[in-house]
Amino acid sequence: MACLPALDTRTIYNQLKFIKNRNPGFVKDNLLYMPMTGDMWGKQQALKAELRGNPLTSNFAIISDLPTNLISGTIDVNWKGKDPRSQVVIPSLDVNEDFIKVFQIKLLRGRGFSTSFLADSNNFVVNEKMLAVMCLDVNSAVGKTFEFQGAKGNIIGVVKDFNFKPIQQAIEPLVLRFNKYGGIIMIRTNPGSTEQTIAALEKISKQLNPAYPFKYDFLDQDLANLYKGEQQIGSIFNLFACLAIFISCLGLYGLSAFMAEQRTKEIGVRKVLGASIFNLVYLLSAGITRLIAIAIVIAVPLSWYAVNSWLSGFAYHIDAGWVIFLVAPVAALLIAWITVSYESLKAAIVNPIKSLRTE
Repeated sequence: MACLPALDTRTIYNQLKFIKNRNPGFVKDNLLYMPMTGDMWGKQQALKAELRGNPLTSNFAIISDLPTNLISGTIDVNWKGKDPRSQVVIPSLDVNEDFIKVFQIKLLRGRGFSTSFLADSNNFVVNEKMLAVMCLDVNSAVGKTFEFQGAKGNIIGVVKDFNFKPIQQAIEPLVLRFNKYGGIIMIRTNPGSTEQTIAALEKISKQLNPAYPFKYDFLDQDLANLYKGEQQIGSIFNLFACLAIFISCLGLYGLSAFMAEQRTKEIGVRKVLGASIFNLVYLLSAGITRLIAIAIVIAVPLSWYAVNSWLSGFAYHIDAGWVIFLVAPVAALLIAWITVSYESLKAAIVNPIKSLRTE
């Protein structure tokens, strides 16, 4: 039964690796952010000028929320041909004209927001899932009228779907609006200049917002924190898998020693009659192997159910596959045979005269 935690541990490890390496739809590395606090709200023009004036901070965007776990949305959305019975909750994210460039999101059609177009304050950019809800395709969406919470405008661009919620949830429809207020400053740092960028950002913060402490963080760390629970589960399973294997080995060793002791005279008689060491080791190992085979038959279906139940909690996950359910039982058998081999060999090579002396 020790293969049950071993199977679960391997699956958790592979799933966490999949989450870590999966492309969320934007480049998450080197994204530093600073929330707007205090006087920054009233000094946004000066803030933008300072950021643009320094090459370390010039690649920035201002967004309303972090694209890590958007939980709010609205059903107050309308477009031509919408089913009046539709009650789909549509999340939104307010972004400025540099959002697509800073996050390196793929633009499928149209364009992003631009300060050159005054009408963009009422226009929208949507993702692919939003088009699916609207029953539109990428080629025909740009230019369509759209209304979001009473604001009417046009769809000017379509971006490729990207994750803005934990990977346990499927990507949802999303509407991007032009940011008129502020929120969070996102800066894409140049490789190798992160510390200098933080120092430059701190200087700007103290200059424009001296009454409030300077705060910053990294988006990739926030994304990693979303899966701390799974990482802790993985660590716990690693510990229990090692303990289960160790305890199983102790039990097998004790069982093999007990069986060898119980059959000492039988082994002596068989050896006198010409049984080889291989035959004697096989004799002692066969019974334990049968017990392990029964345990595997019970453990593998339980493991399959536990693994797939856990993976079903993720909208995007690995395929557990059949290989792991084959490798784990084989490994369990090998560990068991190695464990019992010492006592079996010791019993098989003992002088039969010593085994039969008590008769």
